[in-house]
Amino acid sequence: MSVLEKAVQVIDLLGRSSGPVRLGAIAESMSVPKSSAHRLLSELTAHGLVRRAGDGEYALGYRLVKWGHLADRSVGIRHVAEPVMTRLRDQVRESVHLYVVEEDHRVCVLSVEGPHTLRPVAVLGRPLPLGFGAAGKLLYAYSDEAVQRRVAASLPEHRGKELPDAAEQATIRERAFATSVSEMEDGLSAVATPIATPGGVSGALAIASTSTRLPESRYEEIRELLTEAAREIAAALGG
Repeated sequence: MSVLEKAVQVIDLLGRSSGPVRLGAIAESMSVPKSSAHRLLSELTAHGLVRRAGDGEYALGYRLVKWGHLADRSVGIRHVAEPVMTRLRDQVRESVHLYVVEEDHRVCVLSVEGPHTLRPVAVLGRPLPLGFGAAGKLLYAYSDEAVQRRVAASLPEHRGKELPDAAEQATIRERAFATSVSEMEDGLSAVATPIATPGGVSGALAIASTSTRLPESRYEEIRELLTEAAREIAAALGG
């Protein structure tokens, strides 16, 4: 494994963690001696990609924030989507999230939080499973066969739920709409629709809330607003 590959492995590990990670845990995850992990972490720290967060603990560095902003400007989807999502949030008064596929996972790249104190929290950049949750099922249904095979091999079920079968995937694609109730967290519901551009599905636009504020009786009302917003984003991206 090259030094670059090891650096990426460390950054991925720290990015998936909910808090600082100890040197020993990093070394164990990489299957290298602590001394080797320490040398790599010292170099990454010197470049601002990793920071020391305590005695023998490490977290992501703030330079990655700058890189994230640069990537945003290159990709453009966040810049395009934010005003549309903000307007949608104000219409439905619930949190609006934008997910994209990254390898065999999905990640939230933009979140516009709803006004309620009790609301779902989407951590930007944290890998989440494909095939589960409204956005996960939707993006899974539009993924190619190779991605679906890898996902099925690594995570065939999650919290007692199985991956969408061929019939459910066909229904999701036909309706361009997916829903979930308590699939990612108890008491949390979500709906999602694709951002469809000529090059394929660029992402999933989702609304998430408590199941009491997002009952099935609201789905059709919200679906119209969600679909309109997704189309506006797609058009701005060249769709």
